[in-house]
Amino acid sequence: MASLSSLMLVTAVAALLVIGSSGTEVTFKIGESSTTSTLELITNVAISEVEIKEKGGSDWRGLKESSANTWKIKSDAPLKGPLSVRFLVKNGGYRVVDDVIPETFKAGSVYKSGIQLSCLATHKYMPTYATSITKIIDPMASLSSFLLATAVAALLVIGSYATELTFKVGQGSSTTSLNLITNVAISEVEVKEKGAGDWTGLKESSANIWTLKTGAKLKGPFSVRFLVKNGGYRVVDDVIPEAFKVGSVYKSGIQLK
Repeated sequence: MASLSSLMLVTAVAALLVIGSSGTEVTFKIGESSTTSTLELITNVAISEVEIKEKGGSDWRGLKESSANTWKIKSDAPLKGPLSVRFLVKNGGYRVVDDVIPETFKAGSVYKSGIQLSCLATHKYMPTYATSITKIIDPMASLSSFLLATAVAALLVIGSYATELTFKVGQGSSTTSLNLITNVAISEVEVKEKGAGDWTGLKESSANIWTLKTGAKLKGPFSVRFLVKNGGYRVVDDVIPEAFKVGSVYKSGIQLK
């Protein structure tokens, strides 16, 4: 018969897995101090490095965190919406939500991002569960508890394993053509040339190979935006240099599971 410590460990792990498998959609609430030239965003989960881009703009403008989960920007001129939002997720890279804040935003309105964040990174009870598991595994624990703890540790290691996304410049690339080969599966790959305001989509010619052909010379460095399954959009600024070479591999700095 399993010991009490084994039962407690199973219960704690089950709770941990339930929390880890759930997610919360990021929302942006317009704060009371917002006006046509001031924007206050209140998020429902902890994120960082929040930026916005106005309609037709090419640059991202950073917001300052005035208090927990509250981000603010003041402009000398009226903000031109709709506004796109970019933010950083802990251990998850950047996410981009296009045109999420309308031009006619109102204080108190809440706008959904469509991006789900795992509760493992934000749930306030996670330290409690981790402490509970540690306390269960004591020197007097039974062999079954030890074996179960070992299995759980292996599961957590596998679950946390991630691969850094890379972009390899493929054969056929030239000053007017770009072939990108990724080491993991992503979708909706786009690039933005230096100084450009719009993103240009690449076509997937075969598995993990994305191609762009233009009638004019490409202007680098190039930023790359792509979609991760169940993870929203990610953006890597200026990752491909203007003087790219066939066979070169460029690291994104983004870890994908």
